[in-house]
Amino acid sequence: MRVLQMAPRVCWPLDTGAKLRNYHLARVLSEKANVTLLAFADSDAPPVNPENHYERVVTVKRDPGYTPAKILRGALGRTPISVLNYTTDAMKRALARMLSEQDFDVVQIESIHLMGYLSIIRSTSSRPLVVCDWHNIESELMTRYSEREPNFLRRIYARKTAHQLRALEQQSTRDFDAHVVVSDRDRNQLLQLNSASFVSVIENGVDSAYYSDQEIEKAYAAWRVQRAAVSGLSQSPIGANRIVFVGSMDYHANIHAVADFARDVWPVVLERHPELVFTIVGRDPGEEVRQLASIPGIEVTGTVGDVRPYYREAVASIVPLKVGGGSRLKILESMAAGVPVVSTTLGAEGLEVRHGADIVIGDTKEQLVEAITRLLQDEELRRQLSEAGRDLVSRRYEWEIAGESLFRIYEDLVTDRTRGKN
Repeated sequence: MRVLQMAPRVCWPLDTGAKLRNYHLARVLSEKANVTLLAFADSDAPPVNPENHYERVVTVKRDPGYTPAKILRGALGRTPISVLNYTTDAMKRALARMLSEQDFDVVQIESIHLMGYLSIIRSTSSRPLVVCDWHNIESELMTRYSEREPNFLRRIYARKTAHQLRALEQQSTRDFDAHVVVSDRDRNQLLQLNSASFVSVIENGVDSAYYSDQEIEKAYAAWRVQRAAVSGLSQSPIGANRIVFVGSMDYHANIHAVADFARDVWPVVLERHPELVFTIVGRDPGEEVRQLASIPGIEVTGTVGDVRPYYREAVASIVPLKVGGGSRLKILESMAAGVPVVSTTLGAEGLEVRHGADIVIGDTKEQLVEAITRLLQDEELRRQLSEAGRDLVSRRYEWEIAGESLFRIYEDLVTDRTRGKN
């Protein structure tokens, strides 16, 4: 089977949830299929394929997003700005050329932001099956953003974009051959738009082996050596003294989450537990996030090469999201690393977790403070959550399970088409 994965970004470095999902699904698929990647990149540099699971990698330099012209077109037209940002003539040419050079059985488009290319795929003579992989329900994500955006003009623009996305989602349920989503909740939302659409759940996953105690200790030892080389001071291993948030810090939902937690919840936690450090780990933090480092007890790391050393020093992982969609890879990674997770209800949305059994849920300031305090005081609870979290991800959320399920969906689609032709 030949599969073309078309993505808004190349997978490496593996520093966002979307990249992790695209990468690991392709990795597992490559064991049974030939997988090609077509994606945008930030430069004209030749494509780099550090792993050998892709048969071929083709990249196209991404045009600047959110230009005045695109913003105006998004405001006045029917196409949402997020789709305009990823629809370019260069990518259209690259896709048409690739489809003329090689026949594919399946083309998987990573999010409806790439829906502008569907007509090109449909026009090719080989007529591949086209699958949309929904990392989020984008209209819901934009609606939630609009409800929390303080700037009036941005709020109005976001509401319009949410309506545009909803119309596009409605259309997509008719135009794609199949859809894959990350949770039953997202599946139900698509079926409400079109009960006849073919929607399957391929949950997010985690590479548990990467977060095993042995691998974490190796990464931690190397990290300490590196830090000692930079500082000139040797460092001894320390115990768990961090509350960590791990995520892309150029993403609005994460920015809102850490800012609210840092200003509203953290001062109370620090007053009770002055030995703690709230560490914000994630790429490309903007000015609003960097300024949080001026608050006592808060550290902003910026982009890091490996998050595991921070998990090694963490007593808990906090996911205080109030905006977002899909499901959280950051929770699965924390669980795989054996770090207890404290999350809002929305933060854990889409995951089959149980409050008090493998995660602690809190939505108010008081509930979050109490959850963190309880974890710090109850070593048995930390152990229980650590073991239950690791057990959950190994049973249900391994990438191998997700990738194999996706391949079976492809097989069924191809078989059904073949029978239809006969």
